[in-house]
Formats: sequence, structure tokens, C-alpha cells
Amino acid sequence: MKITDFAILFVIITLPFNILLGIKTANLNNGLYKSLEMNRIIDTAVEDGVSQLVTVGGDKEITLNKERAMEAFFNSLFLNMDVVGDEIAQKKILGYIPAMVIVDYDGIYLLTNQEYTAADGYKEIKPIWKPKVPYSYSDGSYIYSFSLDDYIEIYDIANNRILKGLQGDLKAEIPSDIIQQDELFENVRRRTIIEAIKREVNHSINNHNLIAHQFGITYSFTLPVIDDEDWHKTLDDVGMLVFFQGLPIGIGGQRYNNYALGGARVVKGQHYYQQVNPNGITYYHKEGCPFLLTKEELVDSRREAARGGAFPCRECWP
Repeated sequence: MKITDFAILFVIITLPFNILLGIKTANLNNGLYKSLEMNRIIDTAVEDGVSQLVTVGGDKEITLNKERAMEAFFNSLFLNMDVVGDEIAQKKILGYIPAMVIVDYDGIYLLTNQEYTAADGYKEIKPIWKPKVPYSYSDGSYIYSFSLDDYIEIYDIANNRILKGLQGDLKAEIPSDIIQQDELFENVRRRTIIEAIKREVNHSINNHNLIAHQFGITYSFTLPVIDDEDWHKTLDDVGMLVFFQGLPIGIGGQRYNNYALGGARVVKGQHYYQQVNPNGITYYHKEGCPFLLTKEELVDSRREAARGGAFPCRECWP
């Protein structure tokens, strides 16, 4: 057999594999493109929802309008997915959203899908807001209700009393390590908030699996892996967290599975002021600290100050 014959045979054998590989690569690229496009759509919808979430009254009191935020989110989502006016397509999209979370100052609201029977007798999915879930933790002696900053409400079980205030101001009243130790307080506060969100979202997703299967969605919904940095972002601001999963985005069973987080950039709690001392070291202070000479550099949290290299003042202990 001539060398040319071998070459022809080689081409005949490998050509189908190359064609299949090319098709598979094209499908993967197409799926990647659709995934990136869905990321943009979901992020935009969350931003639009968050923009309508917070209302500031004349007395500067901040209130949340969950219904308006939800309406803005879905209007943006349906517009960018080109299903405006198509109720069937819109209801199908609801089946791919197992949970939406509104992160409030002292608790979370969860929008979860519930099955109901419409007037025509057909079953449909309807998003329902559940009652607020507080950021609560108990050590057996006290029940702590945390917030997105240092403000806390504590129920003293033994003495049947409730105390409210900033953690630092309650040290004289509550002898527990959680209140006395600043680092422990911060760790327990953050863990409590994150665990509250995880617990409620997991419950919602498990319930959604039962509903979605009845509507022909065979995808198994689960809480996606969220890195620590994104979890901590949920603690910085009032905001919205949306999970969107299971949407087919390509040939070969590719499915979209992601989440989007948006903050309203509202910090209700303590502000801190950074100041450089004569030795060139930056400290952050509470309002009214006797060592605070200027109020030019404002930060919204102790975490933000620490990230910038600032140390807590040894006089006011922020």
C-alpha cells in the first residue's frame, strides 16, 4: 500500500471524529455564550429589583417595598428574555427560580414558589412571600437577634428581660462571651446570618423540586456553591439574592445554574471615621471619640476599615 493510500485511509478514519469534536466544541461555546448572556440578564434584573427595594421617608426612615422590587425584577427579566406578553413562557421561567431572598436589616424574606389550582382547574406556580425570618441564635442562656451591624436585641432567659442596643453598650449588662469578645461577636453574627439564609433557601429549593417535577422540569435543584466572599457580601447591605437554575442552554443537556446578588447600598448602623495619627498609623473611631479630630474619611463597617489597613481606636473601641 502506498503512502498516499495510508494518508487517505487516515483521513477517512479520523474525519468523523474531527467533525463530532467540532460539533461538540461548537455546542460548548454556544452554551458558554448563553450562560454569560444569562448572567448578564439575571444581574441586570437583580439590579433593577434592588433599585426599587428601598424607600426613604421624609423622616429619613428606611422601609423595604418587596412587592415593588419583585415587580421590577420580573419586568426586567421578562423583557431581556423576550417573553413580555407571553404568559405561558413567563410561568415556565418561574419554574427555574427556586428562591429569591430579600436581605433586610434584621432578618430575611424569602420568595418561594407555591403550587395552586387556577380558576380553570389547571395547576400553576405562584411566588409567595414567607414571613420574615430573624437572624437568631441561642447559647442556652440568651437568645440573640442580630442585625447587619452591631445593633442587637437580646432575650435574657433566666431574668426574663429583653435588652436592645449596640454590642459595645451592652457589655455592662450581658456577661456572655459573645457580647464581651468583639471578634467572637462578629464571627457568631456573620455565621448566624449566613446559616439563616442557607437554611431557608435549602428548604425552598427542596420544596421547589417537588413542584417543578409536576410541571415537567426534571432538573434537580440544589443550593449552588457560593464562595465565602459572596456570602459575606450579603452581610454588608440590605439587598436581593436570586437563584436561577436548570434552564436548558445548549445541546447535550447543558443547564444554566447560577445566582445573582445585589445590594441596595444602605447601611443603617454605625459609621466609623478613619484618621491618621502623628505616627502615621490609621485608626478608625466612633462618632464622638475624643481622639477624633476630623470627619473627612468615612467607612461603613469595621470590616471595611480593617481591609484598608486601619486599626480600632483604643479609646472608643469601635
